[in-house]
Amino acid sequence: MYDERDLAKAGSAGAALLGRGAMVKVGILAAFALIIALFALAPAAKTNTVAAGCSIEVPGSGTDQPETDGPLHAQQIEYVKMFDRIAVENNLPGRATLVAIMTALQESQIRNLPGGHADSVGIFQQRPSTGWGSKQQLQTEEYATRAFFGVGPQDPPPPGLIDIDGWYTMPLTEAAQAVQVSAFPDAYARHEGTALKLAAEAGINLDRPGDPYGGRPSRPGATTGPSGAPILNPCTGPGDTGPIDGTWPEESCSVVPDPSNGRGCVTPRTAAWIMQARTALRGQGMSCWDAHAWNPTSDHPRGRACDLMTGRDARKNAAEKAKGDRIAAWTLSTARQTGVRYVIWYGRIWSASRGTWEKYSGGGVYDANDPNGGHFNHVHVSMY
Repeated sequence: MYDERDLAKAGSAGAALLGRGAMVKVGILAAFALIIALFALAPAAKTNTVAAGCSIEVPGSGTDQPETDGPLHAQQIEYVKMFDRIAVENNLPGRATLVAIMTALQESQIRNLPGGHADSVGIFQQRPSTGWGSKQQLQTEEYATRAFFGVGPQDPPPPGLIDIDGWYTMPLTEAAQAVQVSAFPDAYARHEGTALKLAAEAGINLDRPGDPYGGRPSRPGATTGPSGAPILNPCTGPGDTGPIDGTWPEESCSVVPDPSNGRGCVTPRTAAWIMQARTALRGQGMSCWDAHAWNPTSDHPRGRACDLMTGRDARKNAAEKAKGDRIAAWTLSTARQTGVRYVIWYGRIWSASRGTWEKYSGGGVYDANDPNGGHFNHVHVSMY
């Protein structure tokens, strides 16, 4: 979907695309042996490392099939709005609301239960015996929610979300588990999709910035921008990385067939990236090689580009937007090791030479307002 004219018009200072090498056909077994070898050697191409905590959430095992209509669903929406209202009151980012929704879905299906395992009660199934409060307090929705976040005027001793150092860089399920200390620490992950849908129905902006520690006096070194608003870790979205320097040797389109779709070819570097992406983004569909006869300067026929579909127009669907953000964030967090040259997503373009996102114009080739042309329904990744 992309060629060098787009990058030039976006203001990139990067080097010109490397020339296309000669096509070398190899057998399928040899190709995959090459992929595995390159995957093992990929980190050696660069010495820079990615900051700890840059991880991508993937769905957990099991299913999540809550009621989608009726009294329970209406009640869930009202509770979700309450979670967000309390988060906003305490200047917490939208990610805090998402963690709360996922936690409540796992613990109670967002119901104010009178009982549960042992002496657990309420929306978050907090226990009086472990210091969360009295049974009466924990069945008061506002108290239980503030206790979960750790922002209540009667804040109980167990650590709430803002008391967990670095919670906003953790995978969502780990952040929930840090508060809940459940016997099933990975169970929260499977509720992410439903949580995103509920938040969208409730009109909640989960991309909202904020202070991850809610003004907590002992908060660990949060940085702030010119406005004083905290700058969240870029792992919570497709954030800027700063320029990524380095030289990547030229490679030919020699891995046959493309392991993403069984057609054409890709470079060894792209093949290695596909292997990593399949591990990190389990279940994510992607397609790399394409003839692109209508746009021969594209990276796709060179075996240097992949498209990862998010579904519908993300401008109209919060879940699709969040999905694309997670794909882009992971791609940028590993770009130093994998040789990613540029990424296009949601009307913006990021290049390794620049290290920042800029508005995507379509480069005179695509309509930047179109869901496909503006990359509102898929993430485009091009390799050196």
